[in-house]
Amino acid sequence: MATSRYPEAQLMIAREELVEHALVGVLKNATAGIPVLRDWTAGTVRKTPLVIHDINGQPLFYDFEVGKTGEVFGNVRVAASQVLGAGVVSSEIGARPWSFEAAVKKLTPLVKREFRGAKIAEPKLVCYSYPKLGVMFEMDGPQGAARAIYDVASFARVPERKDDDREGFYAWSVYDAIPDVQRKQRVARFKKIEADRVSIKPALRKEITAARTLTPVLAKLKWTLTQNTTRLLSFCDHYSHTHARSHHCFALHAQQVNDYCSVATAQMILCFYRYYYTQDQIAPALGYTAGDGCPRDVSAGYRALTCNHLASSYDEDATWEKARDQINLQRPFKSGISGHARACAGYSHARWSLAGTTTDKKLYIYDPWPWNADYAQGGAITWEDWDSVTHTNYVYANIDC
Repeated sequence: MATSRYPEAQLMIAREELVEHALVGVLKNATAGIPVLRDWTAGTVRKTPLVIHDINGQPLFYDFEVGKTGEVFGNVRVAASQVLGAGVVSSEIGARPWSFEAAVKKLTPLVKREFRGAKIAEPKLVCYSYPKLGVMFEMDGPQGAARAIYDVASFARVPERKDDDREGFYAWSVYDAIPDVQRKQRVARFKKIEADRVSIKPALRKEITAARTLTPVLAKLKWTLTQNTTRLLSFCDHYSHTHARSHHCFALHAQQVNDYCSVATAQMILCFYRYYYTQDQIAPALGYTAGDGCPRDVSAGYRALTCNHLASSYDEDATWEKARDQINLQRPFKSGISGHARACAGYSHARWSLAGTTTDKKLYIYDPWPWNADYAQGGAITWEDWDSVTHTNYVYANIDC
């Protein structure tokens, strides 16, 4: 991108503060009673993060595993730079089905053969299209500098950015896509979040960092919530969620092809309304093209697949309030971000009075990435910070009556 007044490299968050941001995020989520995340204080944040770079080479995220001995609760994703506008960008539920080390071991011989004679740098784990991760190899050979990016889960070679109007499988820089007007707003938001962190007395911060389980220290935090609302989709109230006859109201479907994100998202939403199709049956109705994915506006496909029984529409003005309103109406919807589609099935809104007033808005995202050969192991469920992600569109669907 053009030279920024808020360069990410000059606004990196100090390494020693990252784990505290992860811990504060876990404790805030527990205080707000966010489903699943409220139970994470039974463990703690493991102190060695997985470093994720932007494809421009700069550190982008630090992923900290949360759990206790022998059990992984999930991963907290902490921003590397203030220009992301958050301490914690997202909290991903459960252990991950992929391994960076396994991907590097598998891909390195392939890269050495393709780029024979080139000097290959140490591979990096990169976010090649938020939130999708890959292994990036940078090399210098007879033809000059080059790079190759491979999806960390499927090992498929990722093409560089294509058409912004398609949601599929290609690489782009998260940092380079943030304009200065957003950087300014996000840096200002981060400063408030940072003030919340340092408002905790140093001795207590040290105790939190050293704790083997976070439950005892949670009671020591005198945090004030002035607003706290969480809503998830609910379909059946005959049984509690712990009852043997209970069922999930919304089911995760992983994408079965690397550029099937919109297709898998449609499958999730259609299943909610009891329309059952395979992803290969859905793809043509959405205007899917192999290698290019789907257009952003796939609303006509939802109508066609339901004989117009679902009213579906496309919205390029994706706001927080519209997401909240859809969930309050018990309607899952497609949440579009640059190059990718996911389903949204809930939200959380908390307003804190700590060092000052800060607001946490989250979406409950059912993400069809990562791909996995065992489809039941693919995809991810994440509580995602609204303000640190650029939202490009929504697709709504509801019973037409």
